[in-house]
Amino acid sequence: MDDAIIRKIKQVVSANFNNSCGHYQDFEEKHGFFAALTLKLAALAGVGKGSQVLDIGCGNGASAAILSRELECEVLGFDLSPGMIEQGRQLIHDSRVRLEVGDAATPETVTKGKKFDAALYNAAIFIIPDAEKSLRAAAACLKPEGSLGFSFYPQILAADGSELFPLCFERCALPRPKAQVVTSYEKALQGLQQCCREVIEGSWEFPYTESFLCDFFSIPAQSASLFPRLDYEERRQLVPKLFAALQAEAATTRIVWRLAAGRI
Repeated sequence: MDDAIIRKIKQVVSANFNNSCGHYQDFEEKHGFFAALTLKLAALAGVGKGSQVLDIGCGNGASAAILSRELECEVLGFDLSPGMIEQGRQLIHDSRVRLEVGDAATPETVTKGKKFDAALYNAAIFIIPDAEKSLRAAAACLKPEGSLGFSFYPQILAADGSELFPLCFERCALPRPKAQVVTSYEKALQGLQQCCREVIEGSWEFPYTESFLCDFFSIPAQSASLFPRLDYEERRQLVPKLFAALQAEAATTRIVWRLAAGRI
């Protein structure tokens, strides 16, 4: 990907997340989702109690906070969005958690030579345009046998395993974006496999819940993945329409977050 395109994507992503701070906090207080997803990923990656963890694309620190609280981890989190980092610093009062502004492609500018037991991308890898470069750089920040892992953008799957996002757009007569993510799962997985000796894939699945999806995709940064050419108010109004289109399939449909992790 061209450097100019990468810079543009990062500017857009940072702006989207700067505009999402309150929405993310409201969503997490209601659902506790990112905390739960973090623990699923940490378990797959074998993050032990008291580990030193690098939290890449940490947002407002929901992942870092739960790793400290539940696993007594020391966490350095960083994110491209100054707004999210500032909110996290105001919310989290924990000596084991430090949050900084930083670019996922160059974690060494934040870590400053410190080595970690694990580096995790919780719901972040898919919006990083130079994800393979980031994974290599993150691996270089790990101790020997350190673990590296990510959780990935949700799928909406029918009983037969088919992806239902296209059906949502079709039934609503709405144009589907060329890509809902910046980096595909396959590309992120390939990057992880290049860094690790052995990679384990997993998933977190739960029943289709229209209200959950509406809340999640009404976050400005997430709604942009569905309707990138529209302004936020237009996106917000279309989100309920999009997921209401699956009411007939709801009983047999599931939401799936894919996970992958390995040791260097």
